[in-house]
Amino acid sequence: MNNQRKSALADFFHSNYSRLVNYVRCMIDDSAHRSSEDIVQDVMLRILDRPDIVAPISDLPAYVLRSLKNRIIDYYRSPGNEIVSLDMEHENGLSLFDVLPDTKYDPEDSYHRSALLRHIFDLVRELPAAQMEVIIETEFNERTFKELSILWDVPVGTLLARKYRGISAIRKKLERMQEVRNE
Repeated sequence: MNNQRKSALADFFHSNYSRLVNYVRCMIDDSAHRSSEDIVQDVMLRILDRPDIVAPISDLPAYVLRSLKNRIIDYYRSPGNEIVSLDMEHENGLSLFDVLPDTKYDPEDSYHRSALLRHIFDLVRELPAAQMEVIIETEFNERTFKELSILWDVPVGTLLARKYRGISAIRKKLERMQEVRNE
């Protein structure tokens, strides 16, 4: 029974690993990809090595997400991740805030990026159903072509061709939009 539970936990982490890493990456607002992977792996090991592994976990995804959230809180509390104020003046009288440009949030870029994303989503919706489904499943639901091939009983090459045609159509429409904007 103990090995079955460990196997179920391992299967869960294996199938959801990239989603969990992305969740942690969004939560820590850090570009360090290794930190988010380390946190997910640490939580996985702690859950697999917990002494009461025979006690059932009624809702495994909720348990894992709560564990990740707690580990992220620990990450922020650790001394190596202290927050340094950009306003703190150094020996030359300048602060980091005066020297470094704020590139993280630019309202105009943010607006253009969100408008472009909305436009791309609209273009995806305009594609033929077969192309749209492949793009949505591979890009947004993180499914592999092999999974989709088995699920839909369609050869992998056909799925690749559908995605290529869909992406090409979207790219052409975006290029035309850019040409019109530049005129």
